[in-house]
Amino acid sequence: MVNAAILGLGWWGQALVTAVRGKSDRIRFVRALVPDPAKRAAVADKLGVALTSDYQDVLSDPTVNAVVVATPHSLHVQQVVAAARAGKAVFCEKPLALTRSGAQQCIDACAEAGVVLAVGHNRRFMPAVAYLQDAIRRGLLGQLLYLEAHSSNESARNNFAAWRSDAAESPAAGMTGTGIHLLDLTVSLLGKPDRAYARVSTAVERRPPEDACNILLTFSSGISATLSMVQTSPRFWRMHLFGSDGSLETLNDEEMVLYRSGQAPEHKRLARVDALRLELEAFAKAIQVEHPYAIAPEEMVWTAAAMEAVCRSLATSEEESV
Repeated sequence: MVNAAILGLGWWGQALVTAVRGKSDRIRFVRALVPDPAKRAAVADKLGVALTSDYQDVLSDPTVNAVVVATPHSLHVQQVVAAARAGKAVFCEKPLALTRSGAQQCIDACAEAGVVLAVGHNRRFMPAVAYLQDAIRRGLLGQLLYLEAHSSNESARNNFAAWRSDAAESPAAGMTGTGIHLLDLTVSLLGKPDRAYARVSTAVERRPPEDACNILLTFSSGISATLSMVQTSPRFWRMHLFGSDGSLETLNDEEMVLYRSGQAPEHKRLARVDALRLELEAFAKAIQVEHPYAIAPEEMVWTAAAMEAVCRSLATSEEESV
C-alpha cells in the first residue's frame, strides 16, 4: 500500500482523496497540506487524513511514500522538485507546468532522485482513449489525416476560484482546466506537434469567464488537429480521428462511432470507469515497479511545450513553434 500526502484540498483535491478512500488496496491518503486555517477547519473531519500547514512536515515524514500535488499551477514545479529531493514519488495534477522548462525541471528532479513522476491526465484512463490508440496500432483508419476535438465543461461556473480566472495562473481561457486534456491526448495519439496557432473569443466579460479557445496544431507528418474548448457550456466531450480508410469518433467518454465508406456507422458503447481511481492506482503500480506510468516523460514535455506555444500565439496572434 502506498501512503500518500496531498497538497491542496480544494474541490479537485477532495475528489482525488475520495476516489480511493475505502476503495483501493493500492494507495491511500494519510496526510494533507492545507495552509489556510479556515480550509483546515472545514475539512478536518471530512476526509480522514492528518492535516498540516507546513510542507516540511510532509517531506520529513518517513511514513509518506508519495506526494500528490493539487495546488494552483504556478506552485507545481517548486513543489514537485522539493518532493523529489525528499525521495517522494510525485503525482502532479495537470498541467505539470506552464512551460517546457518547468516540465523538464520536474522530470530531471525525479529522474535524479530515482522516483516516479506521474501527471494527472485522468482521461488517459478512459476506455475510449485505449480504443482510439488500438485503432491506430491496427491501421483500422488507414493513413491518419486529421484530428478534431472539443471539450465543454461547467467547472468554471460550478467550482469557481479566483486563481482559476487569473491569466497568469490559468492562461489561454480554460486551457489549463480542461483544454489541456485535449493537448495531452493529441500528443498521445499523434506525437509532438511542430506548430500551434490559437485564438480566444469572448462574448461577455464575466467572472467566471464565458469564452472559447480554438487551437490549430500542425505536425511534421502533414497531419493537423483542431482543438476547441468552452469553459461554461454544459459538459460535452468529443474527439474524432480521421484517416484515409475511415474515421473514429468518441462522444462523452463511452460512445464510439466508426465511419467507413459504403457502410452504416458502427456504434459501440464502452464500460464506464472511475478514471481518478485508475490513474492513482496506476501511479501506485509504477512506484511498486509493476508497470510504467501511462504518460512518458517526453510526452509530458511535449504537452507543456505545446501549451507554452499556445500562450505565445495568443500574445502574438501568430503561429508559433512548439
